[in-house]
Amino acid sequence: MKTIHLLSTGGTIASAPGQDGRDISGALPGEALVQALALGSEIRLEVHSVLQKPSNAIDAGDWALIARECAALMASGKADGIVVTHGTDTLEDTAYYLECVLDTSRAPVVVTGAQRVPHALGSDAYINLRRAIEAAADDACRGLGVLVAFNESLYGASFVRKVSSFRLDGFDAPGLGCLGFIDNGRVALLQYPARQPRLGHEAPLPRVDIVPAYGGAAAAMLAAVVASGPAGLVLDGVGRGHVPPEWMPVLREAIAGGLAVLVCSSTLHGATHQSYQFAGSLHELEQAGALAVAHLSARKARIRLAVALAGGMRAPEALRQAFTWQRERC
Repeated sequence: MKTIHLLSTGGTIASAPGQDGRDISGALPGEALVQALALGSEIRLEVHSVLQKPSNAIDAGDWALIARECAALMASGKADGIVVTHGTDTLEDTAYYLECVLDTSRAPVVVTGAQRVPHALGSDAYINLRRAIEAAADDACRGLGVLVAFNESLYGASFVRKVSSFRLDGFDAPGLGCLGFIDNGRVALLQYPARQPRLGHEAPLPRVDIVPAYGGAAAAMLAAVVASGPAGLVLDGVGRGHVPPEWMPVLREAIAGGLAVLVCSSTLHGATHQSYQFAGSLHELEQAGALAVAHLSARKARIRLAVALAGGMRAPEALRQAFTWQRERC
């Protein structure tokens, strides 16, 4: 028998009907979520109601709380697997934070949620939860990092994104695809995820901001963010990682003053690359001291930079190593 621990945090999957016809996100405790599940005798489920929030309200303090709960369960030796239920709006953020700090070699950690509330017609709440529990109980999922189970598919936390606001196939890894499937209770893995080095679990996290690049984006917006005093900055660049030319004087001054600046691509997939040489190009940004990050969304790069800075990583080479991709299972 496998012992799986369910950590519920709220979200659509834990919603109840409201008086005005809208739903109350996170109203149900974890115990209420499992009543309709018909698990086999080979799985023993332990339920922990950690939070009851809509996912737009989950912050870095909540990430740390969930991570501590997971780490304590794994250290106790009493968990064969862990499932975290979560609202879908920021599910990818929480899953990636856990990916940054947790060692999953002892027990799989699987995050799931739902696009439709449990009482809705055709709800995916219970099937997603059941499939996540089945994945967490499968030894093949150990050591793969934090996984996201959705619509009977498995994704690596580093690459998964919410791609629809309402459809049941609400998550995907654009350009890469899923790692595999949970088919009638059996996990079929078709590929293994590239991963990054595990970082120390430090709290509280320093503030790191995201500034999106787009046609005509004013340098005054960037300057206002820099002046507000973040510990780090992530530029959500266009294309291969470019920003408007007018941004460069502000960025050169900020980087020279010690601000950690990362550059991502806002495209759905593909690496940043110094393909061009023009004002605001990635070449010019890296010449100024920014660090290009490949294959991560700006939301996830922000999380990893905050975790790295909290752990004392400030030297450019240390930060570069923190964002490298590894091929081996760990």
